[in-house]
Amino acid sequence: MKYDLKHPAHHIGSVRAKALSAATDILATQGVDNLNLRAIAEKAGIGLASIYHYFSNKEELLLSLAVMGYEDLRRDIIRFQERREFPTPVAAGARAYFGFAQARPALFSLMFSERLMARHESLREAEHKTFLAYQAAVKEDGRFPAAQQANVAVALWALGRGIAAMISSQPDRRLPRELADQIAAGANYLINHSDQPRTAPRRSSRRV
Repeated sequence: MKYDLKHPAHHIGSVRAKALSAATDILATQGVDNLNLRAIAEKAGIGLASIYHYFSNKEELLLSLAVMGYEDLRRDIIRFQERREFPTPVAAGARAYFGFAQARPALFSLMFSERLMARHESLREAEHKTFLAYQAAVKEDGRFPAAQQANVAVALWALGRGIAAMISSQPDRRLPRELADQIAAGANYLINHSDQPRTAPRRSSRRV
């Protein structure tokens, strides 16, 4: 199923919103290295002075983009759970999470930037708020025992962090399609088979 993107509401209207929309497009098409305030001003058709009114430097801009990304992801996780085509809440949440990474890899990688995360509490808070939406999907899934729900949520979320690291290591900041499909298929398999009983491993009859 194709991951559908909706233009977020904060991309409409104000000068700041126009700047963030232009920055999002540049990040997606040209990468973070080519993202600067002058390029954003030119693409958005607004004055450079107006850009500096909202963002004093590039890091402040990147932080705003990352926080915005978490807001978008959180809305997607909630919205996907409201759909009826997903068999379980956790499947819906996972599809939103991993689909976001595949559809918007540069932004996803930026959201989990170790440098930004370590320097800005607001970004850590944005991640945690989004994680709670994902955790809620896991808790609504009846297959996971209450004692393991938090562990399952953290494990799946950590997989997303790993994907972000893999994205940032690619020359074009995109996962090869084959690798992305393998990750999605593997995560889907683990989720959908989590409720199946496990058989004990067979012991070898050979003596050592």
